[in-house]
Amino acid sequence: MRSTRLIQVAIIFGMASASAMAADTFANGQSFYGQPAQQAAKARVVDVSTARHLNVAYGDTVTFRSEGKEFSWTFNGLDRRPVDLAKIAPAGFTGKSLNVYVAQNPLNRN
Repeated sequence: MRSTRLIQVAIIFGMASASAMAADTFANGQSFYGQPAQQAAKARVVDVSTARHLNVAYGDTVTFRSEGKEFSWTFNGLDRRPVDLAKIAPAGFTGKSLNVYVAQNPLNRN
């Protein structure tokens, strides 16, 4: 009985570890970093070639531009952590490294 329980725990732990390492997503499939957004008139526009890093408020939508390409992202995933642009940008968007620092979600008290 004990060995069966240990096997069950090992299988569950292995599945959880594999899914956590597979992608930066929650169990519901949403990205840790937020979500792609439609381009909005109020979105902040950032030229990736001139930016070294970027500070954003939680929930901000930013349009990134680089060499004639652009995409928009809403930062409403995990807060208070840097996001590497390469993790959220479409494939082939840019080779430049850029960290986006997301402020605390105002709904979090700690």
